[in-house]
Amino acid sequence: MGSQSSGGGGINQWARPVLLAVACIVIGFVVGWFARGDGGGVVLPTVADAVQTMATVPTTDTTATVSTTGTTGTTGTTGTTGTTGTTGTTGTTGATVAGAPARDQINLVILNGTETSGLAAKTQAQAESIGYSNVGIGDAPATQANTVAYYRTGENAAAQQVAADLGAQTEEALTAGSGVESAAVTVQPDVDVVLVLGG
Repeated sequence: MGSQSSGGGGINQWARPVLLAVACIVIGFVVGWFARGDGGGVVLPTVADAVQTMATVPTTDTTATVSTTGTTGTTGTTGTTGTTGTTGTTGTTGATVAGAPARDQINLVILNGTETSGLAAKTQAQAESIGYSNVGIGDAPATQANTVAYYRTGENAAAQQVAADLGAQTEEALTAGSGVESAAVTVQPDVDVVLVLGG
């Protein structure tokens, strides 16, 4: 019997401080509630009394800098500068004929065998522009269809050179006593080649 009463006393000793503490908390809470002086009601603050929290939002002005990279292309102009050769006042000089004397060593007479006035003088200027220096002109005894280079004996190569330079279709030996020889000798007695223009 004595052991049971001592065990019950231990529980009471533990419970009292707990209950006392709980009671103090409850009483303190109730007293504090009424001590506020507002009758225990909940008072909400007005809008004017509210604490205004001004949140300052930093304005970030982001100015994007667009970098314009200009590419300046260099357009190369490749110019081909051609060299224009100057060909006298006349046409092209014919190829040099093997065995022919130099042009300035050929005694040449040009006879106009066409009805075109001034053709012999025009051909004379052409001949002189390419190197002939002993050139006489006159009229042929008759007209002829083709241009022929007549040559004295031994001057065949000279006639070929004249034909190549001045456009004769053929070369023929000069016949002694012919009308062509007579007309040529009248202009230049020591003639080597007689070019009779035809057409």
